Amino acid sequence: MEYVRPSIAAMKGYVPGIQPDPAQKYIKLNSNENPYPPSPRVREVLQRLHYDDLRIYPDPMSLELREKLARLHGFSAEQIICGNGSDDILNMIVRTFAQPGEAIGFYEPTFPLYKVLGVIQGVRNLAIPVTEPYDRPPDPPSEVKVFFLANPNSPVGFLYPLSLVRDLARKVRGVFVVDEAYVEFAPENALSFVRQVENVIVVRTVSKSYSLAGVRLGYAIGRETLVQEMFKVKDPFNVNRLTQAVVSTALEDQDYFRKNISRVVGTRDWFSREARALGYRIISSQGNFVFPQPPQKGRGIKFFQTLFDRKILTRHYDVEGLRDGVRMSIGTREEMEITLQVMSDILKILK
Repeated sequence: MEYVRPSIAAMKGYVPGIQPDPAQKYIKLNSNENPYPPSPRVREVLQRLHYDDLRIYPDPMSLELREKLARLHGFSAEQIICGNGSDDILNMIVRTFAQPGEAIGFYEPTFPLYKVLGVIQGVRNLAIPVTEPYDRPPDPPSEVKVFFLANPNSPVGFLYPLSLVRDLARKVRGVFVVDEAYVEFAPENALSFVRQVENVIVVRTVSKSYSLAGVRLGYAIGRETLVQEMFKVKDPFNVNRLTQAVVSTALEDQDYFRKNISRVVGTRDWFSREARALGYRIISSQGNFVFPQPPQKGRGIKFFQTLFDRKILTRHYDVEGLRDGVRMSIGTREEMEITLQVMSDILKILK
């Protein structure tokens, strides 16, 4: 351990959801993956890719992909940067805009990776607790160099009103990052703020909405002056050839994309109603997941373990404000029907 930086030795790393062997036949609701396959066009592009191309480095600027994203969202390619998942983008943001010793901020509960990235970069993490009703959190500290706002929130799923998001962005002197990893499942987004407020950067991913978690592609949209600085800290070839080709093709099939989103949202809303009818408490979610809590307080870990024993994977967070429930991704209608039956049975066990 004498070779390791003390801050790294002392920290807890980010722990992803369990990725079981498919042969184990779990209902996998622990990683917010889309339960439906990607566009059929993706299969076609995979068949057209030539294996000999793998010996050649990919486009380091992901230009074709950035141009497609620019047309889709109404920005210029110079305002967009791509990364190896949104995790890579978040890492670039901290490295670009916060020096060691300076502060980054975020509300809690939120995506735990923000704190991990802060420790790695040697900045001060300013975590601000928020509680229900969530629509009036405390103002972020003005001195932070970066403030992360996950919207919709994970792991609970609520959506901060856009009027509040705009006000918060204007109160921060540093970069204000709206992490929209789940926004395609929500009724509104913050992209217009990129034009209206100079310090706003919006982060997106194709993992959930386009069913492409396995290829790892995230991107950021912001003022050109901010994005071009991020290019300086980007790993040279951070998005591989396969990913660039697959995502470029998936973006072209917006009809399939909208159909998939609609299916997930419909199942989410139906499942939420049914779970509440059983007695579970669920805050309205605008993501592709929900956060059910049994009616009895203090049963979250037993709820998680009982689901696990019944071959249903979810996420339990042993942190303040989250211990009473689990984060549960929205699977297929059939998977959620099975889960509801198990949740009905669990209520008898948890009494």
